[in-house]
Amino acid sequence: MLAQIVTWMSSFVLMLFLPRYLGDEAFGRLYFGISLTGLMGLMMDLGIGTLLVKEIARDHSKANLMLVNGSIIKILGWVVTLTAAMTFVFLSDYPNETITIVAVLGVAKVFEGVGDLVHRVFYGLERMEYRSISVVVEKVFLSAIGVSMLLLGFGAITIAIVMALSMLANFVTSLYLLPRLFKIRFHMERSTWRGLLVGGFPFFVSTTFSFIYYRIDIVMLSEMANDSVVGWYGAPYRLFDTLMFLPIILQVAVFPVLSRLWQSSKDSLVATARKILDITIIAGVPIAVCMVMFAQHIISILFGLEEYTNSIILLQGLAASLLLVYVDFVFATVLVSQDRQRQLSVVAIVATAINIILNYFLIPYYQTTTHNGAIGAVIATAATELAVMGMSLYLLPKGSFATSNLVIAVKAITAGLLMGLAIWLVESYFENWVAGASAGMLMYIILLFATKALHKEEVVFFFNLVSQRKSNIVPVQSK
Repeated sequence: MLAQIVTWMSSFVLMLFLPRYLGDEAFGRLYFGISLTGLMGLMMDLGIGTLLVKEIARDHSKANLMLVNGSIIKILGWVVTLTAAMTFVFLSDYPNETITIVAVLGVAKVFEGVGDLVHRVFYGLERMEYRSISVVVEKVFLSAIGVSMLLLGFGAITIAIVMALSMLANFVTSLYLLPRLFKIRFHMERSTWRGLLVGGFPFFVSTTFSFIYYRIDIVMLSEMANDSVVGWYGAPYRLFDTLMFLPIILQVAVFPVLSRLWQSSKDSLVATARKILDITIIAGVPIAVCMVMFAQHIISILFGLEEYTNSIILLQGLAASLLLVYVDFVFATVLVSQDRQRQLSVVAIVATAINIILNYFLIPYYQTTTHNGAIGAVIATAATELAVMGMSLYLLPKGSFATSNLVIAVKAITAGLLMGLAIWLVESYFENWVAGASAGMLMYIILLFATKALHKEEVVFFFNLVSQRKSNIVPVQSK
């Protein structure tokens, strides 16, 4: 739990400084570089990472063999994807600063990629605290050095270098911790490669296309608008990304557990999944409400209204997508744990097509009518997530979730709407908007307990999950 707080706070501090000190254009270039090399990371993964978690969770003896051979495949994939990324930015005639940023972050992807596989081993062995240590080292290093460089007046290229070094720090820390779990033996086995590639392919398709529909809007904005618009969108989207910590924590904690339960106790899997969905919705609603109600204050404090006034409406729009993304995370985790990754890959492909088509029409429309094409990207994001939710519900086995989940969702959303209404009515009485948000949160919690949407058991279960200690993550028993 402490590691998650440190990680989130470190990311928050960096997000506080980056847009304000770089300015919208330079931040837009950095964010484009992060997005493009993020796509690199997915392409070189080939779905192997998710496969490792599931297979190692079911058979711990596979850890060394799958890690070594998966790393070799990733390194080969890194060579190909780095070449492709550099070719793209050169042929697209991007500014030299953008090309340099992509080069620096792209080179560092080899450390991030192999380090991620080590993290997947930690997940599979259900030793998430080791991954937390590595991530804390990375985020604290990045925030401390990155903020220092910004205060000294350095620009986007320097920040990219600091990001690259932080990836290296994570990688070194992960390798240092790994021998505590098992002795690493270099055992290259080409016959294993085929199993990794074939088994990982459905994950590769789903994660790659999911990333594309999350990030393609940045590339399309850079082509259809300008660096300033990318910066306006990138600033609130960085906050949006940071708020993904909740579903990611839950996914990391429960995926190995659900994968085991699919083989040993399907009833317990269903009961655990239902509880996770309830907790995710209950936690996500007030975050989304606060994003909508306090968007102007948040943008003012984090990024400054002088350059980022146009980001206010974008943050409010992204808030509408937040709860949808949270729920889609839960659905995807359940589908994969039930070996339905092939169906999930179809969902990702369809979602990508929807997102690209919507962005193609909406970005230029809003760029022409409002001079802020990012509004179109926000609408496309929300529509895509809604489509993903519908397709995922269709694919989930009958009985995966129940009417009780819908009842909890209705109660939580109703409490959230009343929370927002109360904040709006009393906002003028609070000198500090944080006090208004705190009062709204208190009202939300009281309403949840009053309507019996939340019980003490859910609170304990949630804190056991976010602590990410294997001994605390106990499956819910079916009734």
